[in-house]
Amino acid sequence: MISVVLPTIGTREAEIKRLVESLEKQTYKNVELIVVTQDNHEKIQSILASTTLTYTHVPINKRGLSIARNVGMQYVKGDIVTFSDDDCWYPEDSFEFVNDYMMKKNEHITCFQIFDPTKKDYYKSYPDTPIPQTNWRKLFNKSSIEIFVNLSKVKREAIKFDEKFGLGATYPSGEENVFLFDLKKQGYRISYFPQIVVYHLKPDVSTRLTNAQIIGKGPMFKRIFNTPIALALVTLFLVKKFKHIEQPLSLLTASLKETLTYKKN
Repeated sequence: MISVVLPTIGTREAEIKRLVESLEKQTYKNVELIVVTQDNHEKIQSILASTTLTYTHVPINKRGLSIARNVGMQYVKGDIVTFSDDDCWYPEDSFEFVNDYMMKKNEHITCFQIFDPTKKDYYKSYPDTPIPQTNWRKLFNKSSIEIFVNLSKVKREAIKFDEKFGLGATYPSGEENVFLFDLKKQGYRISYFPQIVVYHLKPDVSTRLTNAQIIGKGPMFKRIFNTPIALALVTLFLVKKFKHIEQPLSLLTASLKETLTYKKN
């Protein structure tokens, strides 16, 4: 069974219906959906009531992407788990491919590809060849919805998102990077395979670089490494993104200050 954990605040009704329909159309039928709603609970329940999918609806009263994913993990029954967004959807053969590939190869965690079928463009730049063991640097280029975890190889208690990171948290991005680094530090193998398994509209660069996200880069680097490395990496990051950012020097100063004050759990 493949489990899909979906956190939502319930404001994207059309997108959620599209996601559910894409799961219903999967050629691989042993799928369960765990929906963790943080608002608009009744509205989402009415959508789920008409689906043929096996699903669990978990209403909670807290906000936070990572909080909702951690709650959803408590209900997962499948052998493979992925973490969906309410505005993504899946090609019909995705889960059949993922299940066959991961089980045949005995993969621990595999990252695949995201594609925008409207723009007919990949969500980001991807390697053309498989990577059996992803290095540390490439883990920063991963998105949550392209990650699939084999729970017959990875302990369930290891699947935990840091609740200080992710939408609705103190730092609104970087949760998937912290998540993957934690798993890699525990000795799990993170691979990559060049196969489109999920659709998502490709955002403009500017929408992926809000001030809050930029300031949160330093704490994310510190959470993964240590203070000196974090200060160096956030500086390099701002230099690399300089032309895409307004007032880069003031944001660099803010991120460096936030890095110094951030404390790991």
